[in-house]
Amino acid sequence: MKQAIPGLTLSSENESTALIVWPSVSATSWGQFLGRLYDIKTGIPVFNVGNLMVLASIPVAIPLYLWNVLPVVGTRYRITNRHINVERGVSGVVERQIALDEFDRMEIDEQPGQAWFRSADLIFYLKDEEVFRLAGVPYPKVFRASCQKAMMTYRGFKEIRERQAAAG
Repeated sequence: MKQAIPGLTLSSENESTALIVWPSVSATSWGQFLGRLYDIKTGIPVFNVGNLMVLASIPVAIPLYLWNVLPVVGTRYRITNRHINVERGVSGVVERQIALDEFDRMEIDEQPGQAWFRSADLIFYLKDEEVFRLAGVPYPKVFRASCQKAMMTYRGFKEIRERQAAAG
């Protein structure tokens, strides 16, 4: 056993997970369509059109949700101490990833229909070019803050290692 405490490793030795989130139903065009329907406030407060559409769309919404979390096809977003990954399936096969030093800013882009689900797309930029996009991120401000913390930590440790290599 290489670890003093099982499950704990130095971040410089292994890639470790900081946060995992599953994309909202609003990551799909069908989910965004449902979100626009659910957001209709016409009518009396409890029995408005949006709430009635929620009830009417249950046969469509449940399979749409389950498709996102099915073990074989389900997608998740993982922040590690080195990358932001888009993973699929039970084993977490990495579909796409971006290193924490391959972007310099992130923006939240709320598509029509995502507000009802409290989600948005998170876009990563290097200079002014879009280099990575995560669709339907739930609570995107929290996820963006976690990405920023991971990015600053990674860059800080990278700078320290470079200084140590130059000095030693």
